[in-house]
Order: sequence, then C-alpha cells, then structure tokens
Amino acid sequence: MTPYLTVGVIGNSLKENEKRVAIHPEHIKRIPQRLRKQITFEEGYGLRFGMDDDTLAKLTSGQVASRKETLGGFDCVLMPKPLVKDLSDVREGATAWGWPHCVQQKEITQVSMSPL
Repeated sequence: MTPYLTVGVIGNSLKENEKRVAIHPEHIKRIPQRLRKQITFEEGYGLRFGMDDDTLAKLTSGQVASRKETLGGFDCVLMPKPLVKDLSDVREGATAWGWPHCVQQKEITQVSMSPL
C-alpha cells in the first residue's frame, strides 16, 4: 500500500468552450516518478498535444481511464472548471480539485458547501 493519494485527471471540461488542462503532457516528467505512478489521466487527454494514451500511461500509472472511471475511481479528481454534473459523479469521500467559477456558477458553490 502506498502513502500517496491516487489522482484522476480530467482532460475535457463539460463547460462550453473550456479547453484548458491542468497538466500539460510535456510537464509530466517534472513530477517525481513515485508520484506519477499515482496519477491516471482521462482517455484522450494528450491527443491534442500529440501524445497518445499508451505514451501517457507509460509515463504515469500504466493506464488511462474513461471519464466515468476518472471521476469515480480516485482519491482526488483534478479537473479545471468543474460543473455541478462533474461533482455529482465524484465518489463520496474523494476530493474534487480544480478551479470552479463560483461567482458565475452559484449552484456549484451551493453544492460544494452542502453536506452529503
């Protein structure tokens, strides 16, 4: 068992016109390997940067995951600009890590503050 959290990284935001990603694939090698092994990326994450899923998997946990698996299968889910729908798919007890727009999306602010 590892003392590190597992992290799932979402690559495609459901927010309209949102194209930013949390980690540029070229920067993955800057993350210590012992930590990279805990990170799994959403399928297709690196394609727009010229990195296929197999290459991305070899640099990280050894696998990629579907969006559903990424949202529901990790201790922490890293996702830029989450929407309420995203939060509802994160498993109970997991941490949703991102940069929500709490002023524009008042509903996400309320959901984030509400007890489960």
